[in-house]
Amino acid sequence: MRHTTLLFLFLFSLLGLRAQIDTSTLAIGQWRSMLPLRTGRFVTQSSDKVYYAAEQSILAIDKADFSLQEISRVHGLSNTKAKILTYVAGSKSLLVLYDNSVIDVVPETGPVFTLNQITNFSNFVGDKIIHAINVENTDNVFVCGNYGLSRLNLNKREFSFSTFTGLDVYGAVSFEGYIYAATEGGIYRVALSEPNLQNFSNWNFLGPESGFPASYESKAISVFNNNLYFDINRSLYRMDATRPELLYTRAGFSIQYLSAEGKNLLVGYRCQSNCDRGALVAFDANGTRQEASSSCMGIPNYAVEDQTGRIWMGDEWMEFRVLNSLKDANCRTYVFNSPFSDKVWEMAVRDQELWLATGGVNRTFSYLNRSDGFASYIDGQWDVFTRFNAPYLRGENANDLQDDLTDVMTIAPHPSNNKVYVGSFYEGLVELDGDQFTLFNEKNSTLNNTVGDAARTRISGLAFDAEENLWVANHLAANPISVLSKDGKWKSFRPSCGVTSLHQVAVDQNGYKWFCSSSNAAGLIVFDSGKLDDDADNRCRVFTTANSELQTNQVNCLAVDLDGDVWVGTGEGVVIFECGSNAFDENCRGTRRVVEIINGLGAYLLETEVVTTIAVDGANRKWVGTRNGVFVLSPSGRDQLSHFTTLNSPLLNNAILDIVINPKTGEAFIGTESGIIVLQSDAVEGGKVHNVELKVYPNPVRPDYSGPIAIRGLARDAAVKITDVAGNLVYETRALGGQAIWDGRDYRGRRVQSGIYLVFSSSNPREAGFGKPSTATGKIVVLHDN
Repeated sequence: MRHTTLLFLFLFSLLGLRAQIDTSTLAIGQWRSMLPLRTGRFVTQSSDKVYYAAEQSILAIDKADFSLQEISRVHGLSNTKAKILTYVAGSKSLLVLYDNSVIDVVPETGPVFTLNQITNFSNFVGDKIIHAINVENTDNVFVCGNYGLSRLNLNKREFSFSTFTGLDVYGAVSFEGYIYAATEGGIYRVALSEPNLQNFSNWNFLGPESGFPASYESKAISVFNNNLYFDINRSLYRMDATRPELLYTRAGFSIQYLSAEGKNLLVGYRCQSNCDRGALVAFDANGTRQEASSSCMGIPNYAVEDQTGRIWMGDEWMEFRVLNSLKDANCRTYVFNSPFSDKVWEMAVRDQELWLATGGVNRTFSYLNRSDGFASYIDGQWDVFTRFNAPYLRGENANDLQDDLTDVMTIAPHPSNNKVYVGSFYEGLVELDGDQFTLFNEKNSTLNNTVGDAARTRISGLAFDAEENLWVANHLAANPISVLSKDGKWKSFRPSCGVTSLHQVAVDQNGYKWFCSSSNAAGLIVFDSGKLDDDADNRCRVFTTANSELQTNQVNCLAVDLDGDVWVGTGEGVVIFECGSNAFDENCRGTRRVVEIINGLGAYLLETEVVTTIAVDGANRKWVGTRNGVFVLSPSGRDQLSHFTTLNSPLLNNAILDIVINPKTGEAFIGTESGIIVLQSDAVEGGKVHNVELKVYPNPVRPDYSGPIAIRGLARDAAVKITDVAGNLVYETRALGGQAIWDGRDYRGRRVQSGIYLVFSSSNPREAGFGKPSTATGKIVVLHDN
């Protein structure tokens, strides 16, 4: 069970459109989510906060100063994609219901508690769908679903009863000694004193004898101003002393919700016919009806009225929607600093910049038609580029949606200038240079259209070589490889091996270009262009199950490690090509790493895993993304250092799409099917020699700090010794890339005393080459309460 700390604080102004996300440095081993905050699907409130269900997390807005908290799996939530939120004032708890019917109880203080009982109901066959969670009193809520109705006691955190109705239950309330349930078959009630509430035969149908129709549907029910309100066949009724009283009918609309949390009863409507948006009608205690401005209405789910009369909308349309009052004709909409959506396909890092491509293809390499574009995250600020705000993504004909650059699946920042290259699987390559852009396609470059789909220029992979030439995988084109040279000239290649189904590209230390193939007949391709102006020296080789250690031709990804070896991820694990300059030698077949799994028994590396992405960190460790989480491997791959899943970490989803690591900071950006999450790793890049000055953080180490102490600026894999001022050895280790970690304890595991400690480091002779090993020194001040 994880504790929710709710530490993601960032501010926004009601006069502005964006909120600034917290960019404070993560401690080693900490996680941070980077989730979309573009839509507030559902809303609830406490006395001082408004809670929104965003796409993959919860957003809490302080009513007084409008500060924000983002609550996600990093903070203890068990799932993503919240469907319904209900705040229970009596227990000071937020209930979070997910699409899979799991419920989290999130108290204002203390750990999150997860309830799986409804999902695990064994006496109800099929999916369990929850329609509503309604507060009964300070201790209990009603959970209403397609199976029936349950009462959840929040103090005991258990269900006191569940009745299986055979009807969808859409809402329930306690009123004047009865429980009322609104169902697809009408309203049922039972006395609170009934000893066997779970037996639905003890519930009474409110039919003609009570003034109700013989057959009807009721989808919303609420108590307001000591009166019972409900809908009958899309019309609003109030219960008088003897029978239901019709209050309001709105043609072409159905009642979505009744909300009685403020001075008015809010009645939310969804459009059924001859309309394009929902509606909100309010009734005060005297029964006076008032209609709110339609400008805030999209596809409504819920709304709440706070103490000041502001109305906060939960809506399927994008942006967060607020009316300052029922009389306000202007809708306030807010967009917070975040990604556009949870879609991830490929990420890239340049210095402190993260670049994101959101498109992609399906498993048969067909179009997804995603129009979420691409994005950058720089200095804590997201900038999103879609066809709706970036004209160059509308193609050559802005009025023709079929010409848009959808399915952006690859992105490559230039290594030494501000240019960024964005590849669309649908319609070409964009060069972005500040505010200037150039669209490259078959008309102004050597890129050529797809054989069999001549209207499309499919860009499926980008990579720069050491000379800053950009190599492009042009999927299923007659000439499937193109290069944009550093001086701006284009050239294309038709490799002699005849494979055109190329995607992804990586350049090794010999300048060879390695491509994945989407064809079942060709797995991996290596291409040597030789001199760019000499076509006679081109070479190409195809690796398949017939001539290599590949166990399947399903090659999904590849990465070149710090030693120049090419790691290839397949549908059946990893194959490593350690061929160096001999990649075209027939003896280069790749190797399958044998690892120890248990009691001396060996197995091939991740042989049962579908490998989707591989990243290399500053210590040459491999971060392998699969359909089963993230595996962190030693540089050789023989040792599994970590395996992150949704069960043992805040990982958003076990289906990993891409991983990229910032070599300067050690941040591992992990793209999942539920969005991006960041883990601060303990390795950064290191050079052949040390930096002039070592950086130690935290320094001084204060009494309340018990985490790792990082020493950065070291040569790669340097030897590090820590001594006291008298020269006594306290601890020694080897750097992870360019960073060493000390836990503040001596070699016996005892916490060191307050004092000054000295760092002595010597570079790894293997990394130093023919030069002499370099050395560096540093100082760490440790402070303890005595």
